[in-house]
Amino acid sequence: MNSIARILLPLAIATLPLAAHADSASLLSQAQAANTTRYQFALSNNAEIRNTSDNKAFTIWWQPTATTPAGVIVTLHGHDSYATDEFYLWQPYAQTKGYAILALQWWFGVGEAINDYYLPQEMYPIIANLLTEKGVKPGAVLFHGYSRGSANSYGVTALDAVSGNRFITMTLSNSGGAAADFPPNQQIVAGAFGAKPYSGIQWVMYCGEKDPDPTTSGCPGMTAAKDWVTQYGATFKLLIDDPNGGHGGFMTNSANVNTALAQFAPSNRYADADSVLDWAENQYPTLLTPHAASVIGFGYYYRCYGNGTTCVGAKNDDLFLYQNGKIAPVGRVQDYLPLIGSTK
Repeated sequence: MNSIARILLPLAIATLPLAAHADSASLLSQAQAANTTRYQFALSNNAEIRNTSDNKAFTIWWQPTATTPAGVIVTLHGHDSYATDEFYLWQPYAQTKGYAILALQWWFGVGEAINDYYLPQEMYPIIANLLTEKGVKPGAVLFHGYSRGSANSYGVTALDAVSGNRFITMTLSNSGGAAADFPPNQQIVAGAFGAKPYSGIQWVMYCGEKDPDPTTSGCPGMTAAKDWVTQYGATFKLLIDDPNGGHGGFMTNSANVNTALAQFAPSNRYADADSVLDWAENQYPTLLTPHAASVIGFGYYYRCYGNGTTCVGAKNDDLFLYQNGKIAPVGRVQDYLPLIGSTK
């Protein structure tokens, strides 16, 4: 099957009767049968394999140590493939860097209609909930998608940004362009996620010069995707143009992987906001007490006090105070940082 079919099927296929999908356990058995070596590799590395809450798929979580990892590689496999494949391919690199891996099985194991895969709005809550459970901080995620997974990377990244979670600091789109007729991308163009949904996101892409579908997933297609994400606010870092690579050439050449990983710098996106919130607690001890942990929700990074009657939070670089049922702006995060230094 050519790369166009691997990435996005014709819309007409979506109208066909749905294929019968396996449950999570059966799908995992199917992955094991497809490649026993890769399945056993996950088990031998003590990866945590968990059914999704809807009993339609599964996730693979692995981390090198018991402590919360500084960085996480979240990865989507390609057409007609399995999360065990992505875990097998990424684990040696993650081990070297000390990063965790979250691989989502997002194909349901049969069929190629759009409904035989999770859509971005269906898979993102699964990813975000698991990252939250594991204590992953905003700005700690490299989000990778290969082929059809890459075609979905644009929608998932936008959802992460608009949710306020902002786990993703860098997206790696591997051999899958931003198709204009894919509904999540159409929503981005229509402004459903704001004018610049990719603001603050760094982007790396891969293309192989020998990809059989150059305008869809090869270098012309990925060059167009580069321009597209930049238009919507992304900071484009690198297009890895492999003169000898095909559609799946990214992982077959370690130089490609290491080059991409060299661009990834996990960060605490809310470090400045935490500094200001800590300072505010010290300056206003009777109002902002006792010390509260920062949480993410409703598009804010915030702390609440007095059983939720008073909250202070940041949204982008703006600070807000919630009190007496009203939200009021109280300046910018950057405006308070000099005050913190002067009062230490």
